[in-house]
Amino acid sequence: MIQHFLIFSGVHGHRDSLSWLQQIVDQRRPDALLFAGGILPRRRLSSDGGPPWGMTLAEGQFVKEFFTTLGKLNVFTAVIPGPAADHHEEFFRLALQAEMAFPTVHITHATIVEEGSMAVCGLGGVLAEQEVLGQDSYSRPTAEYLLRCLARSNRPCKVLLLPAPPPGRLGGREGEPLIGDLIDSFHPTLCVVAGPSQCRGSEHIGHTLVVNPGCLADGSAAWLSWGHGEKKKVEFLDLGTEAARKPPSQQDIQRRAYLLWEADGKRERDPLRFWLEAEKEACCS
Repeated sequence: MIQHFLIFSGVHGHRDSLSWLQQIVDQRRPDALLFAGGILPRRRLSSDGGPPWGMTLAEGQFVKEFFTTLGKLNVFTAVIPGPAADHHEEFFRLALQAEMAFPTVHITHATIVEEGSMAVCGLGGVLAEQEVLGQDSYSRPTAEYLLRCLARSNRPCKVLLLPAPPPGRLGGREGEPLIGDLIDSFHPTLCVVAGPSQCRGSEHIGHTLVVNPGCLADGSAAWLSWGHGEKKKVEFLDLGTEAARKPPSQQDIQRRAYLLWEADGKRERDPLRFWLEAEKEACCS
């Protein structure tokens, strides 16, 4: 039975985020991970200075490393892409490879995944009342159509992942009215939204618990304990502060070196280069 959730969003290209994620999973042993999008940096430009429709080689390697980190954790994980920066064909190609390589990783963009008493679905990209020209965006009718599978599920616990917060204290200036409308339309048990760290928190909209965990790149995440009688307790974590108190272990460095080797395509026979690079990152972080 899934009772303990690690909820997070917004790694934004920061490799420290992946280390913090590994540490908290090792320490707390969650039953499930819920990620509301935001793998690549918030503001990106293509190599020619134009709009970021494609990934650079380095960005593709980071996305692959992100999925590899999730897969190695061996915990049920639900993921949606973030706003337009994550949301294009290259992301889904890498996501498909990750799902095939790691049975615990699930991309729940417009796709429902059922596990035990829980059903999880989400929608990434840009959500707006009308589709935004030149971006992967979804209008309200399109969003409701793609999420209809969640409404049809008969699982008692329904989880909705969305890439932006609703209006109000969980969103600040980034609050999106359409997000609030979708929560009202589908009234899930839990809704995880990607929002600014300064607005992290939880609130109830109807009987839906809405959680903005903040950005993992800022060292922010949330821990949800689902007690008896559907009693829910949300704890907000400051992972950067916790990690700063604890020097990296040899196991942490070894794990990081292995991920660097995998991201490089496992081409190098001598692992020393990746070990030294991992040690350097650990000393500088």
